[in-house]
Amino acid sequence: MQLKRENEREAMSGPHTRLWLTGFLLSVGLILMLSASAMAQDQEPSEPPVAVAERSDAELLQAVDDARFTESASSITILVVAETPDKISEATLRLRFKTISDQDYGRIEFLAPEELAGQIYLTTPDATFFIGPDLDFPLKVQPTNAVFGDAAVAQTSGIRFSDEYTVAERRIAVTEDGLELIELDLQAVDFTVAFQLATVRIDAASGRAISTILYAISGLPFYEVFYEIYDSLTAEDGTEDEYARVQRIVNLLLVGNVTTTEIIEASAEELADELFDPDLLVGMSAATE
Repeated sequence: MQLKRENEREAMSGPHTRLWLTGFLLSVGLILMLSASAMAQDQEPSEPPVAVAERSDAELLQAVDDARFTESASSITILVVAETPDKISEATLRLRFKTISDQDYGRIEFLAPEELAGQIYLTTPDATFFIGPDLDFPLKVQPTNAVFGDAAVAQTSGIRFSDEYTVAERRIAVTEDGLELIELDLQAVDFTVAFQLATVRIDAASGRAISTILYAISGLPFYEVFYEIYDSLTAEDGTEDEYARVQRIVNLLLVGNVTTTEIIEASAEELADELFDPDLLVGMSAATE
């Protein structure tokens, strides 16, 4: 019996068995190599990001918009500080945004000071309206109307370059500190845009907008808006949503007039369409929204 087992072990370790094992191992290795090669082919190498200076005009405008506006929040609260040579005033505003039937709507509502609470500016595809607690009907106003200090309706709601402007001229500039900028002279796409001419200055390294000059109808520089602090929110999908948290508006015609806006709270919430209907926001209803 013991001799039989020894014979069996000898047979299993014989040349045929060793040859079979060698072939089996070579086959497994070949399969693994082919699988790795197929996976490598499926994983296409990611293209390097396009350098800021090499982006098209449209790509630059879209990039600076994406950096300045948060898409994660439908409602934000901002603190506005208006400085003049004589005094400093503060106000708290709540901004809400919604797209209805592929059209963009914006709402600016005063939360403080008490004497302004309940006043609302509403931007719609048709016009810009002012609604007050004591008014029986909405008033049409210009988007260049000041909301508080030198923060006009258009500036407070947010000027989207990619939607409202085309590039008339593009050039490279260098600041005294050696910072390379891309300057874009912009022209409004139509007469409904609040400021018909603008110049946006973009950091050639980061692609962020540094400042924007807004021109009066006469062509004189009216405001320069500086995007002083950028921040980010974590979106629902885990990505970081960048936005300009602090902006400083310098009045270029009235020396000493500076208005600073800072986003102090942002939230994502479902907003009713009625909040953006000027005919429904009259009388005391405006004060209780």
